[in-house]
Amino acid sequence: MPPEPSPESVAPVKAPQEEPVQRAVPTAVQVEPGDELIKLRPEVKAEKTAAPAREGFRGWLNTTFKANLAASPAEQASRERRVRIQRPLETHCTMAVVQLKGGATKTTVAYHLAATYGRIRGGNILAGEFNENQGTLGERALAGSHDRTTLDLIRNLGTVTRRTSDLVRYIRPQGDDRIHVLASPPEGADRRRVDGTSVKAAHDVLLSLYNLILLDTGNSAQASTWQAAVDVADSLVFVAQNKADDFRLLEATIEGVKAQGHAAKFSRSILVITNTAQPNTERLAQLKEYGESIGLAAVVVVPFDRSLQEGQNFDYEALNPATRRAYEEATAALTDQL
Repeated sequence: MPPEPSPESVAPVKAPQEEPVQRAVPTAVQVEPGDELIKLRPEVKAEKTAAPAREGFRGWLNTTFKANLAASPAEQASRERRVRIQRPLETHCTMAVVQLKGGATKTTVAYHLAATYGRIRGGNILAGEFNENQGTLGERALAGSHDRTTLDLIRNLGTVTRRTSDLVRYIRPQGDDRIHVLASPPEGADRRRVDGTSVKAAHDVLLSLYNLILLDTGNSAQASTWQAAVDVADSLVFVAQNKADDFRLLEATIEGVKAQGHAAKFSRSILVITNTAQPNTERLAQLKEYGESIGLAAVVVVPFDRSLQEGQNFDYEALNPATRRAYEEATAALTDQL
């Protein structure tokens, strides 16, 4: 069993208590018989943390010799993360992944948070792009049987009801990750219809169909699409690589969110820092300290992982164990705030 990440890789932060945000309960979804593309699976039953060991040598002894050995500390920690991820929620929720720098791992983080939810929590999970520019989510995720995008969905919102069959033609199922992807339109497409108003209208429909939505955003705080994503989000996921320019633009992102009047969301938001192949220890400490200083709920560090190099297709099975643990902790920390 791989060792648990060191305590410094996860830095929970206590934030001031806020009044809970009251959300309208989404309109009930009409699921049609036999529609397996949208109804992926029900939410899984909560993990039992006190159960005997099922993994590693202890798990083998329990299975082979009918022993009753307790779970190892590593397996126990994994179960506790899963319990947090599987915590019941009162309503459907949306999280926006934000950072004004391009190539700062927004798409990677959005996809893998969604995939972690899909694999551990279950239910209907969406990773979607509503960018002012072409994103890479559709390129790095599994291809669909079509090339329709958010632009096509927006153009046809008048014909999309809260029936699951109406959405099948726009989303792309992601196999064992048990999520759906909704990709942004390619460069050269007529983007005049993709604005803040249309993003909110599309989100209203999607929120009735999906338990959890992870929004991958663009790189301009002045874009109405970016502002709409931040506005509809229950929580924000700030991201940064362990790089000097990422740090500078993370600060600019924070200021952009404040300028929109959403500083109150910091206490239920997290920062995900992705390390580089040769991480700067001093800068990493500064990024953590910065996340704490603005009152974020948690700061999680994702280790460098060659399988996530820029441009490669996403493959959850190829992730290093430490990377999976980091995404589980980030997903758990995010769920804690919902």
